[in-house]
Amino acid sequence: MSELVPKIADIATLKGISMLLALPMLCVAYTFQTGLEISFDGSVWLAIESDDNERLQNFKLFFIFICKSLWVSFFAAMAYGLISFLHHEWNFPFLYVTSVILIAIAILGIFGQEKIEQLKDIEKFWFYSFIVWGVFLQAMREELDKPFNKRVN
Repeated sequence: MSELVPKIADIATLKGISMLLALPMLCVAYTFQTGLEISFDGSVWLAIESDDNERLQNFKLFFIFICKSLWVSFFAAMAYGLISFLHHEWNFPFLYVTSVILIAIAILGIFGQEKIEQLKDIEKFWFYSFIVWGVFLQAMREELDKPFNKRVN
């Protein structure tokens, strides 16, 4: 029976890993969903072409991935900052609620893609990254609440 109960060290390790993987998983999910091209309003600015030599294809692959990663990281940082701000300024557990919602969406997406037609168009990697983000936000909630908890005690 004791094997079924997660150990505190395992939970701490998961939180630490989530801090490491949260943003990279979001970058990969965004790239999977949008493809290996940079486009705007229907016009493709940069893409890997079949007639490109191997070195150019590799360069474009990493350049496109880095650009998309910077793009999605900017918005992730803005969203995280907004949620953190709301967590501190309002008497509402925004990080906790956001974490629970992300994990619930992840479970819905992982197990519901065959049952819910609309989920089939969403890249499955998003749902795995949402689980990691949910755990990450839980870990950050604990970190952000530490100074508050010290003042209360």
